[in-house]
Amino acid sequence: MSKNGEPSWRWRRILIYAVLIWACVQLAVLVDASDTRVNETIAWGWLVLITALVLGYTGFATVQDVAAIWATRTGRPYADPPVEPADPEKDERG
Repeated sequence: MSKNGEPSWRWRRILIYAVLIWACVQLAVLVDASDTRVNETIAWGWLVLITALVLGYTGFATVQDVAAIWATRTGRPYADPPVEPADPEKDERG
């Protein structure tokens, strides 16, 4: 976690980037490969993996941010200094 409370994505990002680079290298190798059904299936698998990683990475980051916004009831959940969560009962009473 950083000092302002935002969780670190450092290791997840490193792992995702490494796998994305490897997948792109494997696709580049398949560019000049013979046109067979097996190579087509392998290329399709690498493309699905790349798509899942990119959408998963951005999707989970978005879900994490929305959950933090919802929990703190502010548009700046990772603000410095940290914002105290709002009291829902106080909001209802006015």
